[in-house]
Amino acid sequence: MLNMRNRKRTTERGKTPAHIMLRAAREVKLNNKSIRGAGTDYDIPERTLRRFLQKVTDEELYGTNELPTTAVGYIKNRQVFSDDQEKQLEEYILKAADVYFGLSPKQIRTFAYEWAVSLKIKFPDSWNTNKCAGQDWFTYFIKRHAGLSIRTPEATSLARASGFNKHSET
Repeated sequence: MLNMRNRKRTTERGKTPAHIMLRAAREVKLNNKSIRGAGTDYDIPERTLRRFLQKVTDEELYGTNELPTTAVGYIKNRQVFSDDQEKQLEEYILKAADVYFGLSPKQIRTFAYEWAVSLKIKFPDSWNTNKCAGQDWFTYFIKRHAGLSIRTPEATSLARASGFNKHSET
């Protein structure tokens, strides 16, 4: 079994909703309130509000729109493939299983590495060293795609495989 890491969130930092961040930013810019004071009023860390003020555009700040397009909080910085690419990888694994070519976890990790290299995506250095994706990547990939059930495939006998073939119905 893989060594799984389960991180428990200990604070709610980085979870401030975008509309509250915008309201606090407007207090600072329009009402000349201090960043520290607005952060205290809206329960936002000072550094977070300062960083948001550097990113937010004037149209967002002075417009009537309630939701800014500026990203707030933490981003997924450790995911190697985009959501679309992971969906394609999931479809490939399912298609391989449908044609009786089940992939083992090690084969999936090796394929993920080779695919990342061909797409010229940035990935951890350990992938280059091992020539395959890491166990942690695989664990979280399986968690994100619960429809996959990956285990070491068993060989399908030739008689059973040919029984599914349309030409053998004679």
